[in-house]
Amino acid sequence: MKYIAPIILLFSTISTIACASTVEKKVLTLPVKTLSGKTVHLGEYKGKKPIYLKFWATWCQTCREQMPHLQQIQDKYGKKIKIIAINLGVNDDLNSVKAAKKEFKLTMPIAIDTSGELAQSFNLIGTPYHILIGKEGNIVHKGHKASKALDKKIQLLAASKAKNLPGVTLMSTADSSIEIKNNTKKVTALFFVATWCDWYLKKSRPSMSKNCIDGQNLINKLTIEFPQIQWNGVASRLWTGEKELKNYKKKFAIPYPLTIDSSNSVFLKYRVKSYPTLILVKNGIEVARVEKFDNQKKLTDKLIKHSLH
Repeated sequence: MKYIAPIILLFSTISTIACASTVEKKVLTLPVKTLSGKTVHLGEYKGKKPIYLKFWATWCQTCREQMPHLQQIQDKYGKKIKIIAINLGVNDDLNSVKAAKKEFKLTMPIAIDTSGELAQSFNLIGTPYHILIGKEGNIVHKGHKASKALDKKIQLLAASKAKNLPGVTLMSTADSSIEIKNNTKKVTALFFVATWCDWYLKKSRPSMSKNCIDGQNLINKLTIEFPQIQWNGVASRLWTGEKELKNYKKKFAIPYPLTIDSSNSVFLKYRVKSYPTLILVKNGIEVARVEKFDNQKKLTDKLIKHSLH
């Protein structure tokens, strides 16, 4: 498979459909810090300019394929529409983002969603992700494709002829249905993974792919060696449904509970932006975090330290 096709999934935890006006009240107040150091709020453009947000990742193959389209839109409509390219901030860093900016000669403002709150507010479940916000603050488009429908709406927004464009809804998910086993007498281990990390990044980010594989295999081993620790697996909802989760469990023979964080609330709570990540929690407090899994002894020492005291 050349790339992961964007998947729109209806999870069992979806409880409500939020209207555009409800969503915009929150997102318009969130800070967006660009690479230039400038911080803006989307609400600054309400009544002044429409907004085009493009969520992406440097390792996302489809995102890369769409970059020329994004720059073409900037060249053609950049004076009439506020265009911001928002890097997802997952398994990415500032240098990688700057390199992509240079490679594709991007001239629009670029931001990194370091907290994950922007993606959460727009209920992002896969990149690339296009959001169009009308001049009055209503969301008029969401989607993964650089399509003719997207281009037509951008044209109408730029020409101030978008008053009759219907608003779109963003699915709002309830709190995560994941049941985190948290025995106060035990250390709780949360292992955050992405079901596609091992194979999708194999060519574009081989070191990341290896870290995903090494991490999963090591955690499988340690869950057996440290039964005194309460182990919980948390899978990212990005491009992942029950089928992908089932295949991943089978591929790695997962010996502990692993569940999709379908509302992304657990990932957001612990600010997890690197896959895989192991977090140790004791008495409700994070006591250790590990993102590199190339040193078994170092990790074992951490587990011994926190599980025995």
